[in-house]
Amino acid sequence: MSEIEGPPLLLSDDPPISLSLDGAHVLSDDAKTPQRELNKPRPFFNWLITLVRQKRSWLPSVVLGEAWRFLSNIHKHREIRKVLKLKPFAEIAQDTPGFAFKYVTPDYLARGFTITERVSCFVHHYRRLHSTFSERALREVLIKDLTIHKMSKGDNSFTIMIGPPDALSRLEGELSLNLLVNGKTIFGLSFTVVPGWVVRSDVAEILLVTRLQGAPGCTEEIKLACRAVYYYSPRGVLLAALEGIAEVFAIDHLEAICAEMQRSYTEDRSEIFKTNYDDFFEKAGMSKTAAGFYSSPIPIQGRPLESFKGSARWRAKKRRLMMKEIQSACSNSLVEVQRVATPSS
Repeated sequence: MSEIEGPPLLLSDDPPISLSLDGAHVLSDDAKTPQRELNKPRPFFNWLITLVRQKRSWLPSVVLGEAWRFLSNIHKHREIRKVLKLKPFAEIAQDTPGFAFKYVTPDYLARGFTITERVSCFVHHYRRLHSTFSERALREVLIKDLTIHKMSKGDNSFTIMIGPPDALSRLEGELSLNLLVNGKTIFGLSFTVVPGWVVRSDVAEILLVTRLQGAPGCTEEIKLACRAVYYYSPRGVLLAALEGIAEVFAIDHLEAICAEMQRSYTEDRSEIFKTNYDDFFEKAGMSKTAAGFYSSPIPIQGRPLESFKGSARWRAKKRRLMMKEIQSACSNSLVEVQRVATPSS
């Protein structure tokens, strides 16, 4: 993990507004599989109604576009249906109509993905979750935010949580990591487990970062976080946590989208996006591929320790030890969730 000198206090843009997917992730404790068949048209039309009710998505062109993409790719939806018959995904699909149709929305996960790539990412991610965790463990991760690491510095607390993306970022990744300072979220990172070919990689599967944004109005909390990790970017804390999660999945490669691939990217805010994505990933030690993604094996090696001078080298050593502790703690936390949720034989 590379170090970034000085406290990078540039805040991200406001959270993007989603075109769809109204409704919260509410999962039932009932062990029975929902009886409603997912191949019936009702869930899709419920989702279209949701689109119409939202102020920014009522235009006929938007609704008809969503419907046409679904109907013209009905054969791809069958792959989605197979996955969503598994517990607890069936319950999420039942309670949240748009969950099964995310892939239809243009720029789901990132700009430029084809509908085949979007379907493959969705299917691969949830199959991988199902093969890695028990049903009870999945409920722990998917029903609400789960604390996977907490540390204190003086009177301040720093918490890392994992869970489903919120309503504003539900199209930007299938899982989210959040960094909280004294209970207030200051940064969020969204990621998905995807097949490597989607990002033009020879690696079988990767963790793909598709969102890394700060919350507005958190300048003081970000300063506290910077000081707590020896003036390292708070974004790096979430990147270290993600490396720990990769260990649980036995994934050894990480990729991230560039600024222009982020689905909320706009030309008038290009500098903010470039700072929060391209500049950060480069300084963290990731290299840009020909396909436009930032790539690195796990762990990220970053800048050689010998290149730091004086007190900067001391801070770099402290940061690296802390990042390793965060990585290990997040990995161990998820392993423990799985252990507790799995009945002993």
